[in-house]
Amino acid sequence: MPPEVRSKFEADLRKAMAGGVGRARERILRLLMKYPAALPAFATHMAALQEAKHGEDTDSALASHRLTVTAETRQDVLDAMASLMAKARSGLERRKHYDYGPVPELEVAPAFVASARKAKSPSAVTFSAIVDEQARKRMAGAGSKPMPEKSLQKYKRVGEDFARSRGSKDATTVKVSEVEEWMDSMLSAGEIGNRSIADRIVSLGTIINWGKRQREHREAMASAESVSGRVELPSYVEKPASDTSYNLGEARTVLQAARNEVDISKRWLPWVCLYGGLRISEAEGLRREDFFQAEGEWFFRVTSAGRRSLKTANSERVVPVHPALAAEGLLEWLEGRPKGQLFRPSAYSYMGRWVRSKAVGITRKGVSPNHGLRHLFVALCRRDGVNSEAAEYLAGHATAKVHAKYGSTEVMLPGLAAEMRKIKSLLTLRAKLGDS
Repeated sequence: MPPEVRSKFEADLRKAMAGGVGRARERILRLLMKYPAALPAFATHMAALQEAKHGEDTDSALASHRLTVTAETRQDVLDAMASLMAKARSGLERRKHYDYGPVPELEVAPAFVASARKAKSPSAVTFSAIVDEQARKRMAGAGSKPMPEKSLQKYKRVGEDFARSRGSKDATTVKVSEVEEWMDSMLSAGEIGNRSIADRIVSLGTIINWGKRQREHREAMASAESVSGRVELPSYVEKPASDTSYNLGEARTVLQAARNEVDISKRWLPWVCLYGGLRISEAEGLRREDFFQAEGEWFFRVTSAGRRSLKTANSERVVPVHPALAAEGLLEWLEGRPKGQLFRPSAYSYMGRWVRSKAVGITRKGVSPNHGLRHLFVALCRRDGVNSEAAEYLAGHATAKVHAKYGSTEVMLPGLAAEMRKIKSLLTLRAKLGDS
């Protein structure tokens, strides 16, 4: 190799090697085609390079023509394959730079046929995975509204019950007919009421809808049949509020039993739910810092701040501390509490069991152990003449207009406290008994 050619070759070789090892073989082969005189120096490596690059294609070409050849002939075909591919690549490089001159090696090449893409079979998606993903999404972001633990467990139970009925946890294969069979089996068993059955069907439809919208599952869930609005739900009669609400005697029994409790949650949750009109989930989430004074009166906020969850936007409200709560010593008890949540989680479960236990003894069928106190609060507001708009606001049932009236400024709070004082206490106040 002449010195000037050798110098250019070495410079090009350094450039080829500097490009990294990813396509080094291809770059060196092109370089050797450009400098044939350098082939003897690379003879020991050429066979391995060519074999790695074109050996499989060479064998495929020979096999397609059902040819059995000697090793020498195969090497000739391999050399021809390498030369053809190098010239074809050179032609493609020229076309990348807008040189559309003829490239004979490309003209004789067979037409490109894309390999058939194997259809990806959708993977199974469980009902539990959909619910967990929805709960995760609800927690994302600074102003998020997390899914209440009670709701999370309810949806998971519904998914598990349906999966057990159909014999599969795979939500991607759900069919409306399976849901109807599940509903029919529950109706035939007669173990739960029609309203509960309808609620389960609606909840299952919600899970399926979540899965179809979730980015992680929507492709796989495309095969699942939508349930919402496609299953005729069983009819049922709404229970009158008198059935689910505590009567006055039952409420006094619960309040008296709470007075004797050493468990903080059981001691105060019944009193707060009754004299604040709170849902059990709202009362459970109360924190020390939710309580404040305004114009000499004590109040507390029912809020979704701090990743807490409320039923609706109008459930956000400020509730005056009822005189019965103050007389029971709630404010004094709060003074010694640290910041943070006041009561144990999962109150819906353990408070319901406590009310039905021998310690309390409320056994009347139909009464709601937790929500019944809230129903009674609404009835007491009517009995004792609380302004209707104030009563709606206190119960978290207010329209947007009423909510804005009471919730947008502290100016209305003293009047709200005056309305709350209209509700008469069910037990003799401890202050009058001289109890501590």
